[in-house]
Amino acid sequence: MKKKYFLPVLLAVTGLLAGCGADNGDYSSYVTLGDYKNLSAVLSVEAVSDEDLQAYEKEQLSYDVTYQETKGPVKEEQLVEVSLLAKEGEEVVYDFSEDGYELTVGQQEFGAEVDEALLGCAIGDEVDLTVTYDDEFEDALLCGKDISYHIEIRKVSDVIYPELTNEYLKENFGESSLEAWEQTLREELLSERQAEATENMRDDLVEQAVDSAQISGYPKSLYKAKREAVQQDYQSYADMFGCSLEDIYEMLQVSEDDLEQQYLDETYRTMVLSVIRQQENITLSDEQLQEKLEEYASENEYDSVEDLLQDYSEDDLTQYFLDEETKDFLEEHAKITVSES
Repeated sequence: MKKKYFLPVLLAVTGLLAGCGADNGDYSSYVTLGDYKNLSAVLSVEAVSDEDLQAYEKEQLSYDVTYQETKGPVKEEQLVEVSLLAKEGEEVVYDFSEDGYELTVGQQEFGAEVDEALLGCAIGDEVDLTVTYDDEFEDALLCGKDISYHIEIRKVSDVIYPELTNEYLKENFGESSLEAWEQTLREELLSERQAEATENMRDDLVEQAVDSAQISGYPKSLYKAKREAVQQDYQSYADMFGCSLEDIYEMLQVSEDDLEQQYLDETYRTMVLSVIRQQENITLSDEQLQEKLEEYASENEYDSVEDLLQDYSEDDLTQYFLDEETKDFLEEHAKITVSES
């Protein structure tokens, strides 16, 4: 059995999930732009440590591991099957008493304190502890709560990874040596982090452009579309995890005020980006749109543009491409400071 993870909700800012359609409105009567051509932002890229690389290696090898049962005591990186009951007061948060739950000690799925409590235990041992989680803990069912655990050790197994011979690496990863493979993995991780950092930086520029603008109002139709888009995004999470929309709001600690702010944020963002496009004459010709559709289909492993358009409408994709073109403009005219941490 696996517990549920609630990832941060990705709002449908591009319309791809919620199907908001292409932006054809003129919002200049509502928006007076600020100084959007001289913004400043930091491109902060997290360096890849040796520990990061080792974790990524194990992730790549996870499909090819074997397990060897042992009686304990429990050590780091072992796979442990437990009976687990997690409660907040009298309310049950997780109940794996009957079906059991498998966790790898050291991955801190329930936090470091739970993993530490398991170290040194043997099959049949029982552990009781209470953990206070901070508001940033990745599991939304646990974050910000005091959780009491009752855990019983059912099975302990060593996780055995394949031997990284040159032959194994050549056959499975097309690499001639361990050094070459690790260099490839390090470059992949760094590329992922650079892409994420770039997107965060571009979103920061959009936020600055919105904050610097004077907005006197908004069309009700646009606000309604954005409200429906945000709600549909949350509903997609509810459908994914088999719970109600109200459960999602509660688990993610989203209040009515939070929702209202998200509706307005998305409305203002759309309006400001649209007015910038109008001001700077940012458009897509039919040929440019077709090129972007083909590129997007290829990058996302669609066989053709026609297959892509079975999942997303052309209007939604056009809106996404126009937003990206506008972000390109903001980035080109901004002062970007690169920082590596």
